[in-house]
Amino acid sequence: MQSILIVDDRNENLTALETLLERPDLQLLKSDNGNDALKLLLRHDVALVLLDVQMPGMNGFEMAELMRRNKKTQSIPIIFVTANGDKRQVFRGYEVGAVDFLAKPIEREVLLSKVTIFLELDSQRRALELQLLQIQELKKQNEQLLEALGDGVIAVDAQGVITFVNPAMKLHFGIEPAQLAGKGLVDALFQSADGARLPWGSSEVYLATSKGERLQRDTGFFVQSGERMVQAYVSAAPIPSATGYAGAVVTLSPVEVTKPDLGEELARKNRKQTRKRIGTVLRLFERGTGRNLGRLANISLEGFKLASREELGVGSRLQISMVLPETLAGSNTLSFDAQVVWCRIAEDTPGEYRAGFRIIRIGENDLRILVQLLEKY
Repeated sequence: MQSILIVDDRNENLTALETLLERPDLQLLKSDNGNDALKLLLRHDVALVLLDVQMPGMNGFEMAELMRRNKKTQSIPIIFVTANGDKRQVFRGYEVGAVDFLAKPIEREVLLSKVTIFLELDSQRRALELQLLQIQELKKQNEQLLEALGDGVIAVDAQGVITFVNPAMKLHFGIEPAQLAGKGLVDALFQSADGARLPWGSSEVYLATSKGERLQRDTGFFVQSGERMVQAYVSAAPIPSATGYAGAVVTLSPVEVTKPDLGEELARKNRKQTRKRIGTVLRLFERGTGRNLGRLANISLEGFKLASREELGVGSRLQISMVLPETLAGSNTLSFDAQVVWCRIAEDTPGEYRAGFRIIRIGENDLRILVQLLEKY
């Protein structure tokens, strides 16, 4: 609900303005002096002040000057109400921050038209502030997700300069994020095992993402880890922008273990491990976009079941991450690639779907994490 503050030393004037403005969705605050009016402004979020000029003690101009000195009240619109049409008063009013004047006796149509304009502006301001808060919160959540992802994440601008590196680059490739910040992607991600560099404009990442396309490759890309070149699985997606190409987000992980080559010990555990219902709520996200896919219902080393708000296409391959309830095998996230095997409407929960997945690619460390997750939960 929006609020308007009416300030006038005469009670009959306060009552008259209240009668003209009264409506269910509007809170009317009243004061007969400047000091009490300032106290009300500090306690309430006010869209507009209707302020009488001639008041004993603190007059309207003096109150307006004090409002402009306070951070909370300095931007609140002030309409002066006056019975004096002296131009010097008008000039003085604009000097102290008035947005308009109303002459007594007040005409109802004039009053309502002016008030409506400033209430609409206040509504727009509130909506913009809410959008900014939502954008900031989304940005914060995306940054936290990128920081927490089990895969390495590198963000680059339109010129291919690295602007963000998450901690997982050290986990997988032994590279400190600070080592890459400000460098070109082509100086960190090579397209040959001998470390040969291509210009950014000729790189596969740029050629795909600059056209708005995603790039997914498990061969042909390498990251230097110490003295050796490590082949990397690469997924690159363009950064959305209304003004043209803004860069790309690249996720990387070492090409080490893919299913079903689990290794002898893990294969033995896999034969014994049945599908397990998770005893805690875990949310699954799509890497690169941060899209919330749903909550995990049960999981095994071979696949899992998901409760989702959207219908997922059978056969589609997704890059998935989840934030773990605790650190396992040195990580607080679990990442893998999975394929939708089936998807149907949930019988027990209207508006939801149930989907079954098989895990088709998982790194060695993530596989250890999954084994520990099954053992603990």
